Amino acid sequence: MQEFQVFDWAAMSARIRAKRVFLYCFIPIVFACILGLSYGVKTYFTCSVALAPEEMRATDNNRVITLNRPENYDLGITQTVSGISPEDYDQVIGSTAFLCQVLSTPVMTKDTSYTGTYYEYLATQYSYPLHKIIMRAIRGRKQAQVGEPLPDLDPFYLRGYAAEAMAIAQKSISCTTSRRTYMTQIDVDAQDPLVAAMVAQSVIEHLEDFAEKAYVGKLEVMYRNLDTQIHRTYMDYEESLQQGDTTRAAMLSDACSSFERQAIVLNAQMQKHKMFSVLMNPSVPMQKAGPHRISIAVILTMLIGAFAILCICWRELFGLSRQ
Repeated sequence: MQEFQVFDWAAMSARIRAKRVFLYCFIPIVFACILGLSYGVKTYFTCSVALAPEEMRATDNNRVITLNRPENYDLGITQTVSGISPEDYDQVIGSTAFLCQVLSTPVMTKDTSYTGTYYEYLATQYSYPLHKIIMRAIRGRKQAQVGEPLPDLDPFYLRGYAAEAMAIAQKSISCTTSRRTYMTQIDVDAQDPLVAAMVAQSVIEHLEDFAEKAYVGKLEVMYRNLDTQIHRTYMDYEESLQQGDTTRAAMLSDACSSFERQAIVLNAQMQKHKMFSVLMNPSVPMQKAGPHRISIAVILTMLIGAFAILCICWRELFGLSRQ
């Protein structure tokens, strides 16, 4: 028959005191080892930028409404047209095709010791943590050398160094958007501060280009449909004149004039303009963002120390006595 032993504080304290010399030596050694291992993780810098969607769409819509008011022929162009929603920025930035464009960005390190593309920088200059270096050595993976031919950045088929660089870029570039204000913050981590700033600027430029193409693409479809509608309305107008139906011809004439005004506004909206405002421009970070080695070492040492004390007092805490 077995029954639980009564918890004995005195016995547990006696065991801890008996092992105090061990704990006094064990905890500092663990702290020093963890702190030393943490230096195998390369220091990184974070460049943050803030974006806000432009409000120019409202002005353009008001212009369309004003032009349409006399005839009241509206094909739906007065509704808001946008390229992509700010809530979708994170999906766009995290996509393989978008990151392939970012990886082609020319970058330079702060000490000017390296100049090349972001892809070449990640393939040849990126410093892996110690545990990843060991794992890569076991798998027989080596880091590319400067000037070595690299696989193409094909978004449909990434292999070798290209796949590794893509994985690092996806982990290093993050985007968050507020659902209430649509404010967007983009964070870029890099092991060199100047590289972080240059990549952040590249993300902004490619995102602006992507949003503008999506917006203009929608307007072009609307413009083609409107042009077709104008042609059909004008043909019906000519037919009404030939048939002597002046009332229908006058109505079609007003409709055609309204559609032509809408076409003028659509053409103006397709001109190049900014899709969002950059509230916080990319700048070279002066202080490192991580890793926080001391904090990591203190937390892990406390956890390991608590586990060691638990092992010492295991019998008093969870031991069973036999009768």
